[in-house]
Amino acid sequence: MTDGPFDHLVWNALHTMHARFAVIGSTAVRYPAEVVPLAALADSTHSVPSPLEELLAPGERVYLIGPQPQPTRKLNVGPPLHCFQMLFPSPPPSEGKASEVQILRLTPEDAPAMVALTDLAFPGFFRPRTNEMGTYYGIRINGELVAMAGERLAVPGLSEISAVCTHPAHTGKGYARLLMNRLLNDHASTGLKSFLHVSKANTRAAAIYDRMGFAVASSASLWPISLNS
Repeated sequence: MTDGPFDHLVWNALHTMHARFAVIGSTAVRYPAEVVPLAALADSTHSVPSPLEELLAPGERVYLIGPQPQPTRKLNVGPPLHCFQMLFPSPPPSEGKASEVQILRLTPEDAPAMVALTDLAFPGFFRPRTNEMGTYYGIRINGELVAMAGERLAVPGLSEISAVCTHPAHTGKGYARLLMNRLLNDHASTGLKSFLHVSKANTRAAAIYDRMGFAVASSASLWPISLNS
């Protein structure tokens, strides 16, 4: 990952806006397992990932964002998820006239429904306490949570839009755009720039974000790390 606003993103988040979540080792840091499976090393080159060993439980997997880490005797490095990091440089869109659907601010009581919905799109990334990382909005139809979006990583001046998903039975209704526009306006009103990660393989989502005004700022790889059994 090149230097820029996303350089050493997880490390910086856990030492600034998300310091309350930090599980700190000697030269490594991570989020609690029930929050999000992300970790970082003091050395952003990831040349020596062994400091993660003390922070991992058997059978657990976390992700490092950035250069490829080298496996160690105790650590396994899996195949990466290659992403674009997209930044929203434009003024926020108008939220327009009131929608027929109600946008709800989600609470910790909604966590089981949030995990169930996100597991349809990207299983394992959204955890029972991920919602504590920022503000999450959702849309319920007949009591069922059918769409959501919220904030994940945060560093001074930047807030990530994440967990953008819609139940397959409710796609094509513009729910995701409504929720993202709410977050974009929230960020602009407090002087924050919005960004997101999108898999390079998800060309449909990347094209939608491009049409919304997001621009590719850099690329990043997420490397799964686990203890060898």
